[in-house]
Amino acid sequence: MTASPPPDVQDAGPRSRRWRRVALWALVAVAVLEVALNVALNTGVTQAIMGRATDRTQLTWQRAWWLWPVGRLHLKGFTLTQQDADVWWKVEVDELNAGMSLTGLLRKRVDVDGIDGHGASFHLEPSGAPEQPSDPNSKPWVIHLKDVTLHEVRELDFSRVRFAGALDVTGTLNLQSRERLYVDLPSVRVAEGFVEVDGKRVARLEAFDSHARLDAPFQKGKGYDLSQALSGQVKTHLDVLPLDWINDQLGASAPVSLRGGAGKVDLDVRMERNTLEPGSQLKASGAALDLRAGPMRARAPWSLEASMPLEQQGQPSGSLRLAFAPVRVSGAGGNDVEVPEVALTVLARRREGQEGLDLEPELRVAKSKPLDLRVLNPWLGRTLEIDSGHVTIRSEEPSKGAKARNALELRMDTDLVSGRMGQNKVLLRAEVEVDARHLSWDMTDLGLSGTTLRLSQVSSNGNVPIRSWSGNFTLPRASLSLSPTVFKARFSSQLTDTQPLVALITSSKKLPGFLTSVLNIPKVEVTGQVQIDERGLQLRELKAKGDGFSLEGHLDLVQGNMTGALLATLGAVTGGIELRPGKHDLHLLKATDWFKGQPVPPFR
Repeated sequence: MTASPPPDVQDAGPRSRRWRRVALWALVAVAVLEVALNVALNTGVTQAIMGRATDRTQLTWQRAWWLWPVGRLHLKGFTLTQQDADVWWKVEVDELNAGMSLTGLLRKRVDVDGIDGHGASFHLEPSGAPEQPSDPNSKPWVIHLKDVTLHEVRELDFSRVRFAGALDVTGTLNLQSRERLYVDLPSVRVAEGFVEVDGKRVARLEAFDSHARLDAPFQKGKGYDLSQALSGQVKTHLDVLPLDWINDQLGASAPVSLRGGAGKVDLDVRMERNTLEPGSQLKASGAALDLRAGPMRARAPWSLEASMPLEQQGQPSGSLRLAFAPVRVSGAGGNDVEVPEVALTVLARRREGQEGLDLEPELRVAKSKPLDLRVLNPWLGRTLEIDSGHVTIRSEEPSKGAKARNALELRMDTDLVSGRMGQNKVLLRAEVEVDARHLSWDMTDLGLSGTTLRLSQVSSNGNVPIRSWSGNFTLPRASLSLSPTVFKARFSSQLTDTQPLVALITSSKKLPGFLTSVLNIPKVEVTGQVQIDERGLQLRELKAKGDGFSLEGHLDLVQGNMTGALLATLGAVTGGIELRPGKHDLHLLKATDWFKGQPVPPFR
């Protein structure tokens, strides 16, 4: 009789074999899934699926491997690209590893945790891509990159401005397509690096430490709203390299050039929603900056200070002071004028109950040493050749309680100037008052609109002498070109009398002498356009009006010789005056018709 084993012993063998088969098949399934996952990661399948679903956001990589579910995702050649109608930007990382949720991809979420990357760069530039409509019913992708650490960030490229060096960044990125972009960078540190503009190095970073936060909601039809998105703090110390690189920005034909000016900058900027916060400050200084503009040259060391202290009642919200001291200006002949200091101070005050700041500028120019005006003869000599005279430059000292607009005036005053217009001796004093609020510069012309010219003690020994005449001229439009040097202006004036006009048109004995007394009219308003260059003075659209008197015409003055045509009316009498070198003729018969037939030469 054969003994049989108990039933539980009979079932033990097949049951163990079944579990082994289950375990084996499970391992095979995991292996197949692992292989399929890594094949999908490396053949572009995953990238293609995400690319079709994320509008203009793309995640790509060159190689990847992932020992799922216990291992971390490893990527090489990783890029994150975003493009809309305004900007295109891309983050590139040579190599990174991170923890990632596979199930999140099934819910259109890229959830990545603990990113550790090495060798990175960032590029941003304007985008001309047309806006593409999105399916309003589609669910947007969410990209959440948490606890990101990037080592050796070697480049931050903002189109024309670029950082190159070694940068370490930690932070978080949360991008929900068509809803919100959120970036939190609690630490950005630079060991060393350079700032470049259009490929030219302009500054060297010696230290850089910052934290920043970008929170930009998406606005339909407008993209991500960056108007109040940026908050954080930046502290840096950098060396400013010589400013010669600016000449490439100006172009080879620019009438100005810069040299030198290397210096240091300490910066602490604090922002909350794109608004500067108390505690922000800037201190900078540099070596002599050499500015050449046409025949003029100015040299001066510079300094810049700006601060926004904690606000106190009645105190400004912030201030900025840019100073050049001392300033040395020289002309083509090498004559120098030294100004001890030129400083522009701007106080900023918050508007009560409104956004923005009210700015209160003040220009201070310490009184210069006298400049010999003969330096102007290469330019002014064919109009007025100066024999002697000096000018000083200063700002108008504001009286106590003066408004800010009165603190932006630049004054140039002369002593008694002696010169010659042709054969005639001329004496005069001049004051020029420049309204700095209207100063402008477009790389070819210096705008001087709003300038006032005051002449006094004007005397001349011509055929009709001038004795102690004075007049004020306002220039609603004026400009000075530096290469070549040309002054153009539209002027208006209220003159005490017409002595200068009389002296001009009666400089020849062939003109009837009765005009000497007839045209000497008090209280005359004069307007016109003037141009002064190296070839002389030109007047166009000249008009004068007084009690029962009017005059219009045009004339050129070159070394005391007059050419042109005038039409003068006194009461019921109208006469035309023809001006030619050495000969002035009077036309009383059909004077108006004669005048209309005289061509008006254009400005040179």
